[in-house]
Amino acid sequence: MRRLELRARERRSLQTAEFIMGVETANCRQNCSKPHPLSDNLFKPRDRAISCKEMQWRSRRIYNKLPEVTKKKEEERKRLVLETNRLRAEVFKKKVLDQVLQRHGD
Repeated sequence: MRRLELRARERRSLQTAEFIMGVETANCRQNCSKPHPLSDNLFKPRDRAISCKEMQWRSRRIYNKLPEVTKKKEEERKRLVLETNRLRAEVFKKKVLDQVLQRHGD
């Protein structure tokens, strides 16, 4: 039982030490704006790990901003507006025709 407790304490202390070191190195990276002069890739940006969802979201956003896609969406929107206006005109025409026919019937 004591061995397990000792191992757990050691593990916790190592985790906290690693966490503290990670925070310190992260702060150092954020504060350092100039690259190290002896490093090979001075101007290469640091590689970032991107999740699958983020990649999909990014590609979808870029795709939706393409001029062909925006033009197609605008045309679809205009087509829907024209169709609804046409349907409203037909309904209005029927209503007026019914009113006219009812008056002539009286």
